[in-house]
Amino acid sequence: MSTQSDIKMTDQMERDLIERELGPRSPSLVADVKSAIFAVQHMLSRLQNQARKAKIVYANG
Repeated sequence: MSTQSDIKMTDQMERDLIERELGPRSPSLVADVKSAIFAVQHMLSRLQNQARKAKIVYANG
């Protein structure tokens, strides 16, 4: 039993050390990345829509 608790304590100490070295993981970073991806997708969709309209206007023009 003592060996198992020593392993758990060592694992926790390693995780704490890694977190201190790398800094805490921020859930807001994930949200920011998702928001940026959504914005780019929205912009590309809008540009594609405008390109389709431009082709229709050009064809009818």
